[in-house]
Order: sequence, then C-alpha cells, then structure tokens
Amino acid sequence: MRNDIIFEAQQYLTFEKDDRLKLIVNIEDLLKRHSVKKVVGFLKQYLHEKETELKNLIRTDKTEKRVDELIAAIFRMHMAIETLVNGKEVIAFERSQQRAEESGKFHKRDRRRNNRSWSRKNRGNDAKDRTPGYPTQRAA
Repeated sequence: MRNDIIFEAQQYLTFEKDDRLKLIVNIEDLLKRHSVKKVVGFLKQYLHEKETELKNLIRTDKTEKRVDELIAAIFRMHMAIETLVNGKEVIAFERSQQRAEESGKFHKRDRRRNNRSWSRKNRGNDAKDRTPGYPTQRAA
C-alpha cells in the first residue's frame, strides 16, 4: 500500500482536542504488523461498536456532549475505511468544484419553464402580475 494513502487515512483518524492531536486508531503501526484486509476488518468492527454505543447513548440522552464526539469519530472512521479500500482520496476537490460551477448555469429547458408564461395579468389594472397560489392562513 502506498504511503500517501496510509497518510491520508491516518489524517482522517486524527483530531485535535484540548490543543493536542489525538488518534482514534494508529493505523500506521497496525499496517506494519497486519495486512490491509485485517486492518480494514478491525476498523469496520470498531466502527460497528461505536455505532452501537451511539444508539444506546441517543436512547438515554440526546443532548450529551459525547453524542457529538461519537458522530465525529464514526464519520472519520468511515472516511478512513473508504480511503484504504478504494486506495485514493474519497473527496476529489477538483471534480466537486467543477460540478458546482456547472450547476449554477441554467439549461435551455430550465429557462423555458422560468418565464412565467402561466401567470395571468390582474384585471384590476394595478399593473402587477398575479400568479396563482394558495391562500394564506391566518392564526386567530
């Protein structure tokens, strides 16, 4: 396994707490002694244990600070597993940025629907276009 992939996965499993870096799991040491398949299996088992702990904690107290910590750890472990399994970075920044630029443009078919051809003129001559809508409901 390439060192950059291992480094990327380890970054997902490292977080800052109280101005110190903390490791959820040190996969660099695990990969020195075990195969990638065994390490991924261990991470999936550990992820399942954290998910079970989160479910139990949510049943008892949803406002506890530990809930946020568990959610962050679960997300980070999932991203590390995906990095190790796929052998590349999970989120391709260039690709997502390119898609964001394309999504802002109107396509020809969208412009046709947005011209309000279905709106009707107000016959009361107050020079405003009226669009059909639902009547508002007022609270008593």
